[in-house]
Amino acid sequence: MYFVVIYSKGPNWANSKAARERIAAHIEYQRARFEAHKLVMGGPFVNEVGGMAIFDLDTEDELAEILSADPAVASNVYSATAHRWRVAVRREDAPRLRGD
Repeated sequence: MYFVVIYSKGPNWANSKAARERIAAHIEYQRARFEAHKLVMGGPFVNEVGGMAIFDLDTEDELAEILSADPAVASNVYSATAHRWRVAVRREDAPRLRGD
């Protein structure tokens, strides 16, 4: 099943070295989720107010584990809001994914 996660600035967001370190750790963490075929795609919004990720997972518990272990979410640099998502339309040339 798919989950869309919206990341926004959390209560500990600051333009500080500690926040930048947590964001760098978040990026590495997300890359590992991508390599494990859990993260379909993700990235920051162009206006830098947060970002979005689409996960392809087996359970909501798996998503909860992923979010709680994310360094930026765990440290409250980012807040994460998750929504279960169903693909309703797709271009014919778009790749099929595991959850389709």
